[in-house]
Amino acid sequence: MNLYLIRHSIAEKISPVKKDFDRELTQEGKDTLTNAANYWKKIIQGFDLIIASPLIRAVQTSEIIADSFGYNREVIKDNNLATGAKTSALIEILNTYGLENIACIGHQPDLSFHVSNLISNNGCVLHFPPAAICKIRFAGSAKFSKGELIYLIPPEIFKQ
Repeated sequence: MNLYLIRHSIAEKISPVKKDFDRELTQEGKDTLTNAANYWKKIIQGFDLIIASPLIRAVQTSEIIADSFGYNREVIKDNNLATGAKTSALIEILNTYGLENIACIGHQPDLSFHVSNLISNNGCVLHFPPAAICKIRFAGSAKFSKGELIYLIPPEIFKQ
């Protein structure tokens, strides 16, 4: 199984007039993600499933990725990818679907915790900026500390 963890792109700042749930991607966030996703297509053939946090910025991120990859199936929105997500819930989701290439769009610091829990027994500290993608490979089903980190690519790599 190949797991692609993706952080939502650059979003509106936290504001007293808008709930965190409703924060949207900025135009810069949309442009950054579109550019990055076009480069991702050089190393990723596509996704069997895209799952996103139900928060607006994550859903918008999933829509841009789906469009970039020609993904025409439904994007699954799952509360277990919302802020405060647990790695055990992520593992359960992945193994329920059991597909080969799964993209999950979520939030920080959860994504760093997931990567750490999936590839290490001892924990690690990761820089996981907006619109970054991380690939973790599992031999078989997803399990704690059994994943192999293939890459973690920040979007700055693709700036022109």
